[in-house]
Amino acid sequence: MSALSFSETNQETAGVSPPLEITGTFSVLNPNRLVLSSREYKVSYSKNFLGISAFQLGVGFPLKTRLTQFEFYPFARVGYARNQGSYSMISQSGEISEADVTLNWVPLTAGLRTEYRIPGFNLIRPFLVTAGGAEWLKQTSSNPGVSENFWIPFYNIGLGLSFSDSPNNPSSGFGGFSFSMNFQNGLKRDQQANSFSYDLTVHFFL
Repeated sequence: MSALSFSETNQETAGVSPPLEITGTFSVLNPNRLVLSSREYKVSYSKNFLGISAFQLGVGFPLKTRLTQFEFYPFARVGYARNQGSYSMISQSGEISEADVTLNWVPLTAGLRTEYRIPGFNLIRPFLVTAGGAEWLKQTSSNPGVSENFWIPFYNIGLGLSFSDSPNNPSSGFGGFSFSMNFQNGLKRDQQANSFSYDLTVHFFL
């Protein structure tokens, strides 16, 4: 799934109010394992649910340290994706069938992005993302036994690179962009929701 994420950043400058950084993330999501169990059926999306685009919006702020080469960006974000198709279902009695199913996905995420400033070369910064949250999935079908809502807690780990020609100049308004790869794993035993995504993020200052 592709995602749009918006983050807000507070930078401490002497005598100046810290600006906000807004970031927009576009993602391509590939579920490693996505099987949702409703009251009467298990619906497997894993084989057909590939390369779905999504977006996320979020806010955050930077916590800079002068003694090290690391910068920390706490953030929170919300996303959305939608997919519709014909998927395999297994009933509680073990019968296998197929049905048209629509899935709406809304993740709520909070976490920390840690960037490393390479000494003497500040235009590219590697970073690590650690996050957690909960995702709301709404599964609907003409078969009433399939339609159901799910809340699944998860954790997220990602690695990426940030690119900017003016990383220390938030007054320019444009904060560059970043690429990352993220793994997300659901934490609910009766639902299987594991995915891997490729994310492109654009950063803006307010």
